Amino acid sequence: MFQSQEAIDLKEKYEKGQRNFQEFQLRRADLRGLNLSYTDFRGVDLSYANLREVDFTGADLRDAYLNEADLTGVNLTGANLEGASLIKIYLIKANCYQTDFSEAYLTGAYLTKSDFKEAKFNGAYLNSAKLSGAKLEDAYYDDQTRFDTSFNPKTALMKIKDSKKKSFNDSESSVFKVKKRTYIPTITLDKLLDIFNHLTAVSRRYLGKTMTQKYWESSRPLFEWLDNFEMTTSAEITFKGELDTVLSPTKLQWLQAWVKSFIENCSQIVQNYPEMIDRQLVNLLIAGDLTKNNNMDSLPKSQNLSSINSNHLTLLSI
Repeated sequence: MFQSQEAIDLKEKYEKGQRNFQEFQLRRADLRGLNLSYTDFRGVDLSYANLREVDFTGADLRDAYLNEADLTGVNLTGANLEGASLIKIYLIKANCYQTDFSEAYLTGAYLTKSDFKEAKFNGAYLNSAKLSGAKLEDAYYDDQTRFDTSFNPKTALMKIKDSKKKSFNDSESSVFKVKKRTYIPTITLDKLLDIFNHLTAVSRRYLGKTMTQKYWESSRPLFEWLDNFEMTTSAEITFKGELDTVLSPTKLQWLQAWVKSFIENCSQIVQNYPEMIDRQLVNLLIAGDLTKNNNMDSLPKSQNLSSINSNHLTLLSI
């Protein structure tokens, strides 16, 4: 079987004992068939990657970005994908025994014929996920898990867990995520468009109009209300509707996800992009999630913001 250079490098490092691969950039990589058990891929961008039949047993994939990746036949036994972005992922005929998908985004994911026995979906977003033939018996969900209205988790023999009851031994990271979710700014669409178009202006200067448009569209989360935002030929973003409306918490959280994903995408090419933007303006929307002391100095440049963006959102009623 032909192996990509990324696969060769990973395999060599793994065989030499390396297990931490957080610095790797693996977007669209071909890693099929590799043994990557008990590895650390936290925050790594694996979107569109070919991960067919990879052994991720016990792997740490928290906050990883795997949108539209192919994980057909993968082994995720005991793996941790808490907060991962798995939109439109192909997770078919996979072994997901005791896999943790808590707060993960599985919007539009293909989960057919996979075994999710004792997996955790607490707070996960499973809207439009394809679950035909999936084995969900004894998998866990809670009152924050989002399913399609036509799906009944009880009929699938899933077990509900009270999300409000957290043990004293919950990790610090989980506590921190709860704190982050409490930040809900008050902002109008008019001010929001100022933020969007400021980011557009900075991005166009260094990346050009075409790339700026591409990054805005590829960063846009799958949330129908966001379709009201349109882009002009000059990459300016407009909104179809009244601009003086104060936004609901749910809509704000999706907008936070979109902006953070866009910043991350731009940072992949222009590494100091976060230092080029107007922090005071952008912090009106995302300061509570991404910064300390109301600045963006704490933002790790190599970390995938698009995984941070949507993995910890509390999807409240609009």
